[in-house]
Amino acid sequence: MAIQAVGIYREPEFSPGKVEADAAIIDAALAELRTYGLRTVAIDAARFIEEGLSEPALALAMCQSERALSRLAAAEKSGALAINSALAIRNCYRDLLGAGLSHAGVPTPAGAVVRTAQPFDLKPLRALDLSAPMYVKRGDLHALGPHDVQRVEGLEQLEATLLRFARRNVALVYVQQEAIGDVVKFYGVGGGEYFAAVSEAGGYVSDSGKRALGHAATIAAEALGLEVWGGDAVMKGAEFSIIDFNDWPSFSRVRAEAAKAIARRAVRLMRQQRLTAGASA
Repeated sequence: MAIQAVGIYREPEFSPGKVEADAAIIDAALAELRTYGLRTVAIDAARFIEEGLSEPALALAMCQSERALSRLAAAEKSGALAINSALAIRNCYRDLLGAGLSHAGVPTPAGAVVRTAQPFDLKPLRALDLSAPMYVKRGDLHALGPHDVQRVEGLEQLEATLLRFARRNVALVYVQQEAIGDVVKFYGVGGGEYFAAVSEAGGYVSDSGKRALGHAATIAAEALGLEVWGGDAVMKGAEFSIIDFNDWPSFSRVRAEAAKAIARRAVRLMRQQRLTAGASA
């Protein structure tokens, strides 16, 4: 019987303005997997939470809620191969991401998680220059709306912004020093299967800059446990800083090539999993 691959769509609330684009990369990757002889099905996160996986399978998991990740972790424990794993997805929540990038040793602006409750404890921000521009980002998931990332200048604006997040019942924020340069979107697949970098402004990303960014992003992805990933970097000349990292981006600009790479990586990981299981039997 052919192996089943299950694509789990991202929850709409975690996909603001990108529901169709996020679904499209899952659908494209599943289509590529069918060329390898796999049976495929796509389900939404709500159904996955309710039913789980009917058999050990390959799970292309775009889901992000705590309930879905709990279900995904259980599926992995039962033998499913998850791309990405529940742990890797959780590592991309902002309360863990900044520390993960820092520990990976890749270039990233200084930043820290702080609580929005008063009285404010800003001691975690001692590595930042509070008189210089900063970004305040909601401290759990990535931006879910237009107010989830705010640029501030100075302590007064910082504290006012913390208050606004608190009024919205956002208990944690990530405060990150602003990096100056051109914003570059990057996309990758584990095992060296794929990497692309695209300037947001349509500018040119040099081959040397792309290689350096790709090397750093790959190190970061491995540290976070990701197989399918993307993010944002700010580049200025030959220097760059990684300012954000995501599990399963929509790959909208590079979808066709990325889908092929995701399928190749998934098939290789399944083969490795079978070899490992056979060796330990």
